[in-house]
Amino acid sequence: TILLTLAYRDQGLLLAAGNPKQIRSLADLARPDVTFINRNKGSGTRLWLDRQLEQAGIPVEQINGYSREVRTHTESAQTVQEGRADVTLGLRAAAIQHDLDFIPLFQERYDLAMSPETASQAGFQSLFDTLQSAAFRRQVAGLGGYDTSHTGNQIPVFQ
Repeated sequence: TILLTLAYRDQGLLLAAGNPKQIRSLADLARPDVTFINRNKGSGTRLWLDRQLEQAGIPVEQINGYSREVRTHTESAQTVQEGRADVTLGLRAAAIQHDLDFIPLFQERYDLAMSPETASQAGFQSLFDTLQSAAFRRQVAGLGGYDTSHTGNQIPVFQ
C-alpha cells in the first residue's frame, strides 16, 4: 500500500459568529443550553470525537443533539450557520466558508491510499504531478486551514 499525502488540515469546534454561547472546549458540549450536530458514524471526525469524549469521561447521553448526524463538514457548518445547532466539530475551511467562529482542536493528515499497482498506472502520474504543482497547493491553501507542505508525498506502507 502507498499513502499519498493530500494535505494536513485543521479541525475544531465550529460556532456561530461571535460565539454567543461562549463555548470553549469539548466539555461545553454537555451543557444543557448547548445544541450539537454530529458527524456520521464511521467518519474520521466522529471517531476522533468519540475517543476524546470517552477519555474525558463525558457521556454522550449528556450532549443535546449527539444523535443528530450529517454526512459532511459543509452540512455541519451550514447547520450551525442556520441556527439549528450551536456547535459542531469540523474543518476550519468549512468555518471560513460559512462565516463561523473556530476553535482549533487538532490537525490531521489527509491521505489517499492505493496499491503500488494502481500508483504505477499512467493516469496516476498526472495526479501526482498536479498534487505537487505550486498552483494546486496555492488553491488548497487558499481554502484556509490546510497545510500543503507535504502534499504529493508518497509513503510506502509495508504489511
